[in-house]
Amino acid sequence: MKNILVVVRSISFGIGVGGMEKAANQHIYEMYEKGYKIHLIAPGNKVKGNIPSFINFIDVRWPYWDKYKILMTMGLAYYQWCKHVANKIKIMEDDIDIIHFHGASAGTLSFLKKNLLDNKATVVNPHGMEEFGSGSILRLANRLFTRSLLRKSHLADFVIATDTILIKNVEDNLKIPPEKIYVVPNTIDIQQLKKKAKKRNETKGLCIVSVGRMEHNKGYDLLAAALGKLKSKNKIDAHFSWDHYGNGKMKDKIIEYSNKNNIPLKVHMGASDEEVQSAIANSSIFVQPSRYEGSSLTTLEAMTHGALIVAMPVGGIPDKIFDKNTGFLCKSVTVPELEKSLSEALNNMPHNEIRDNAEKYVLENFDIAVSTRKYDELYKSIITSKDCR
Repeated sequence: MKNILVVVRSISFGIGVGGMEKAANQHIYEMYEKGYKIHLIAPGNKVKGNIPSFINFIDVRWPYWDKYKILMTMGLAYYQWCKHVANKIKIMEDDIDIIHFHGASAGTLSFLKKNLLDNKATVVNPHGMEEFGSGSILRLANRLFTRSLLRKSHLADFVIATDTILIKNVEDNLKIPPEKIYVVPNTIDIQQLKKKAKKRNETKGLCIVSVGRMEHNKGYDLLAAALGKLKSKNKIDAHFSWDHYGNGKMKDKIIEYSNKNNIPLKVHMGASDEEVQSAIANSSIFVQPSRYEGSSLTTLEAMTHGALIVAMPVGGIPDKIFDKNTGFLCKSVTVPELEKSLSEALNNMPHNEIRDNAEKYVLENFDIAVSTRKYDELYKSIITSKDCR
C-alpha cells in the first residue's frame, strides 16, 4: 500500500462551495478507493465538516496573526504556513511515498531538500490560478505572494492541467515546460451528486441560481448588472428570483447594488451540499459569470443536474459549455454579452435539448472514474521512474 500525503490550505468534507476545497475532498476519496493510505496536512480551523476516520490528519495551524482581512496579510501568512508544512514533511518523510499539493501550497516545495524531492513522487494541482487574474489593487501584495508560491510548482515532478484548454495557462503562469504538464480533468461523482439533489414537483417561477465565493474574479457583480439591465428592459419575468450560495468580500456591495436596482437577490451562507445541489437541480437558469476561472466544478455539477447554463468563456469552461449546444457561452467577459446570453437562455427555457446535451456530455467525459484512473497511472509512473520504495 502506497502512502499519499495531500497538502491543502482549506478543505471541505460535506459542506462548503469552494472549488478547491471540494476537489481536494474528492481527490482524497478517489485515492482511498484505489487502496492508497491517506495523510492530510491542512490548518485544523480551515477544515469544514468531519474528517473521515481513514485519514491520518496532521494539523499545521494557520498563522494566528492573519485574522483581519483589512490588513491584507493572507499572502504572507500563506508563505509562513508553507514553511511550517515543510518542517512537518521532513519529520514524516519516511512514512510517505507521494506528496500532492493543492493550490499555492506548492510553495512548500521550495523549503524541501533536494534529496527528499528526488525520492518522493510530487504533484501539484494549481486549480484556478486566480492569483494571475485581475483583482483589487488593495490585494496586490497577497497576489504577489501566492503567485510566487505557485511558481514553485516547477520543482514538482508533474503539474496538473484540469482541461486541455488550460495547458497554455499553466505554461505561461507557472513557467512550466510542457513535458511536465499532465492533464487530469476535475471530475465529479455523478451518481452521488444526483442522490444529493431533491427535485421539486412544483415550479416556483423563474429562479436564477449561482454558486461560489463572492469575490471580484467570480464576477457576481457582472451578473447583478446584467439582471438589472434585463429587468429595466422588461426582458425578464418581474417575479423572478436570484438565489446565490456562498460568501465573500463582495457580498455586501452586491447586495447593496441589488437592493438599489430592485433585483431580488437572496444570499445563502453555510448551506449544506444537499441544499446547494437541490438548488442547482431546481433552477430555471444556472449562471457562472466568472472573470477568471479554473476548471469550474460548479459548472460540471450544473451539467450533471441538466441545468440550463449561462457561462463566461474563461478557464476550462469552453471545454464544457458549447454555445447553444450544452449551454449558452458568452462571447466575452462583459455585461452586454452576459445580458445577451441570459436573454437567449430565457427564450430557450421551454425546451430540453440543451439541458439533455449537457447531462450527456458530463456523464461521458467528467465522471469520477476518469480522474481516478489517470491519477493512479501518474503516481505509479513517477514511482517507477524514480525507483521509489
